[in-house]
Amino acid sequence: MKIKSLLLLLLSGVILFGCQPPQKGYEVVSDVTISDMAVVLAYSEVNEYLPEGIGQEKIVVVDAEGNYLPSQCDDLDNDGKWDELAFLINLEAGVPQTVYFDAVSDEEVPDFPKRTNIRFGYKEAPYAEVTDEERLKTTDSPTISAIFQMEGPAWENDFVGFRNYYDARNGIDIFGKATTDMALDSAGIRGQNYHELNDWGMDILKVGNSLGAGAIGLRVGDEVFRVGHSDRGTYEFITEGPVRAILKLNYFGVPAGERTYDVEHQISIYAGDHFYRSEVTVDGLHGDEQLVTGIVNMEQKEALEMEEKGLRILASHGNQAYLGENLGMAILTPDADYIETWKAPEEGDGIVETHMVALRFDNHGTAEYHFFSGWEYQDEGFKTKEYFQQQLAAAVAKLGRR
Repeated sequence: MKIKSLLLLLLSGVILFGCQPPQKGYEVVSDVTISDMAVVLAYSEVNEYLPEGIGQEKIVVVDAEGNYLPSQCDDLDNDGKWDELAFLINLEAGVPQTVYFDAVSDEEVPDFPKRTNIRFGYKEAPYAEVTDEERLKTTDSPTISAIFQMEGPAWENDFVGFRNYYDARNGIDIFGKATTDMALDSAGIRGQNYHELNDWGMDILKVGNSLGAGAIGLRVGDEVFRVGHSDRGTYEFITEGPVRAILKLNYFGVPAGERTYDVEHQISIYAGDHFYRSEVTVDGLHGDEQLVTGIVNMEQKEALEMEEKGLRILASHGNQAYLGENLGMAILTPDADYIETWKAPEEGDGIVETHMVALRFDNHGTAEYHFFSGWEYQDEGFKTKEYFQQQLAAAVAKLGRR
């Protein structure tokens, strides 16, 4: 989603004077109050607001009082040049705020607190980061857990963390967090057991053969195929920082009946959110396929279905975390992409024990969804379904729906 289609973003003619050259301000306004609203702008958009252009310098974002806002410049295609600027801003309903952009050297960028993190490391010392390992073809947890820390790549922000099983299961699991510090760099190594409650939190989801916390599949006709088995699977680190973290999971030669596809799953998580964002692109579509994702239902919680300002929400809430504590989970999808929901079988050879949702692909073979998690040990409010639903509405606002 492009931020301009989500928020009312206005251009301001305000000029800053002083020792700096005249500079045009960028105005942001929302009709709801939002904390840590992420604004993402392309290089070309930012360049319009600097009198002499950017060049290849980094950008800092300053509010009208001269305070730096948390920001980062991200190189998304690994060509050594940044492509997007992301920054955080707190907005009061109906109150415009004007911010200004300044081009600076790397050394002049403020040291903002890191509020997002990606960790994919080896299980044994020296615990190096994984860079070029291909996805394992096994479905055996002990095999992969002996190789990779947390069994695969993990991502977190100050509220919640997730991990992907880097093998043919391709499930997604949740780390509940009891701290706002980045915690996953040390999870599951040096004797740490993330299946037990620690000061920082723990693994809180039982996944089994479900889709867990938003893993993916393809539906062709009436049959759903898990995206996991493939000729080759890869991981790519994109960025991490004070505003957001992004990674890509690629699958080449994914079988679905007599067909094969190449699948790219881009995952991002932003500071202050209870959810991660997914964008899935499939190459080789015939036109009759649908993207499938879902929420584990091993505890047999009834599904909640809601519509909120252009988003369809499939959710569950109750005592469904690892220790029996309350956990709310939800998938938020654009209403225009939503097809239907249903419940997977409780047992069988395929995907089981899952609240399923099917989405249509756009003309570029892309579909998107967002997976929300609210854990009572992180925020006691999540003990109640009412608070969970309130936080889902707040998530919709963060996704820019007015």
